[in-house]
Amino acid sequence: MLQVKKEFRDLIPALLPDEFNQLEQNCIKHGIQDSIKVWNGYVIDGHNRYEIAQKHKLKFEIEELNFENELKVREWMILNQFGRRNLSNYQRSILALQLEEVFSAKAKEQQVRKPESVKQISAEQKPIETRKELAKIAQVSHDTIAKVKQIEQKASPEIKAKLNTGEVSINQAYQEIKKEEKQAQREQKKQELKNTIESIDNKEKYNFAIDNLQHGWYKVNNQFLYFGSNTDREFIDFLPAAKFAFADPPYNAGVDEWDYNFKWELDYLQDKADVVAVTPGGWNACNFYKETQMNYIWEMFCWISNGMTHGRCGYANVIKTSIFGNVKPKISQDFWKISIRVSETEDTQHKGRKPYEFMFYLLDVFTKESDIVIDPFAGSGTTLIMCEQMNRISYNAEINEQYCRLIFERAGNAVKI
Repeated sequence: MLQVKKEFRDLIPALLPDEFNQLEQNCIKHGIQDSIKVWNGYVIDGHNRYEIAQKHKLKFEIEELNFENELKVREWMILNQFGRRNLSNYQRSILALQLEEVFSAKAKEQQVRKPESVKQISAEQKPIETRKELAKIAQVSHDTIAKVKQIEQKASPEIKAKLNTGEVSINQAYQEIKKEEKQAQREQKKQELKNTIESIDNKEKYNFAIDNLQHGWYKVNNQFLYFGSNTDREFIDFLPAAKFAFADPPYNAGVDEWDYNFKWELDYLQDKADVVAVTPGGWNACNFYKETQMNYIWEMFCWISNGMTHGRCGYANVIKTSIFGNVKPKISQDFWKISIRVSETEDTQHKGRKPYEFMFYLLDVFTKESDIVIDPFAGSGTTLIMCEQMNRISYNAEINEQYCRLIFERAGNAVKI
């Protein structure tokens, strides 16, 4: 009796039920017309005919084929399928991807056999664009091959079954995968944000007991805070190159003693950071745009769904953020919605502080873990605290001693540098 090897049978696109039934009726009526091809006792062509023959005890011819090894067998089986059946683009792409695995295994096998000098020459040669070659063999675009590879890795069995029957197209299946991935990413970000804010809420305030706070740099856990003006050379010269700078300057709206007669003098931020985000406010935006010479890139808007100008949350409904820099960053979404919890307004009375979720979004868009962030208007320390929670390193400045003390109480473990 012949043997059916699962690895070989799985190389062959399965017949649809109607196709198998038609083949079965033809074999019963006319007999097995084509020979069953085998290698070392294993069926390598005619799996369906062999199954039908066994079921109905039909006679068949056997043709023994000779191949050097199993890789050669798999290559022959795949190429043989391209010429013998009316396959869909999806099925052709699946076969091409299986051929990619065969080519890869053959390349590794050949590399092992080469002398070291030949290996070095091979490594320096331009690699063959395998996917384009496979696309030619399968008579589909290399973009289709790439999409099907994603589908095979990530699609559900139900989607793959619909592709086989033609109920959905490759593009439809691919778009569904991307949609699910984006939804999963959104859910992951929501959970990360929830965990971050809960960690801040549960953190006990640090008992900061220094009576005479001296101007200069302090290290607060993994973050840095400068007590003094953000135009001091001591602050500017200490700043390292950064991925992102965030500035929330006074708006000259008169909401507190620091919110009068402010003039922008921080264009140096563009020399320090790849991307600079500024929240110019509504009152002072026109003056800010006249005063800065930084390279303008884009505008972003954050809608606070439960914010009101004079409501209990203490925030306006929209935070407008202007983006500057020498290189245009990738911004996937320039309008987003957040909600503020009432408890978030109880940890500080600073009238200019920004919501945690707002800062989480900006840091997530423009930075990754271990990146450097600059905030020249530390205020109550939201940027510093979020950077600590999100594993970024921030360099902050705050001129008001009261707010510096507040930051130390909220963040803890401050050491004078």
